[in-house]
Amino acid sequence: MGQIGNLLVVGLLTVGSGLLDARAFVFASRAWPDGRLDIRLGLASLGCFAGGIGLYMVAVKFMQNAGIQGVALQSSIWFVVTAIGIAAMDGTIVQWTRVQQVVGVAIAIALCWLISTTRATAAS
Repeated sequence: MGQIGNLLVVGLLTVGSGLLDARAFVFASRAWPDGRLDIRLGLASLGCFAGGIGLYMVAVKFMQNAGIQGVALQSSIWFVVTAIGIAAMDGTIVQWTRVQQVVGVAIAIALCWLISTTRATAAS
C-alpha cells in the first residue's frame, strides 16, 4: 500500500475510533439517571468503547507503517477526533464561543504540523 493510501486508512480508522469512543463517553454520561444504572446505556457505552479501541489498535499498525511511532503522537490524533466528537454529539460545540472554536481549529492544525514534522524527522 502506498503512503497516501496508508495515511487514508489511518485517517478513516482514527476517525472511526474517535467517534465510537466519543459516543461511548456520551452514553456513559447518560447511563446514571437519578443515580441508578441504565443497563441499556451502560452496555451501549461498553460496546462503543470496545469498537473504538478495536479500530484504534488496527489504526496504530497503519500509523507505524506511516512512520508515526510515538505513543503520545498516535494518541493525540485520536484525542482530537474524540474531543470534537463529544462536543458535536452532546451539542456543546454550538455553545462554544468563537474564540473556543478558533482555538480548537488551531490545536487541530498544530497537531497536524507536529505529526508531519515528527514523521519527517524520524524519516531522516
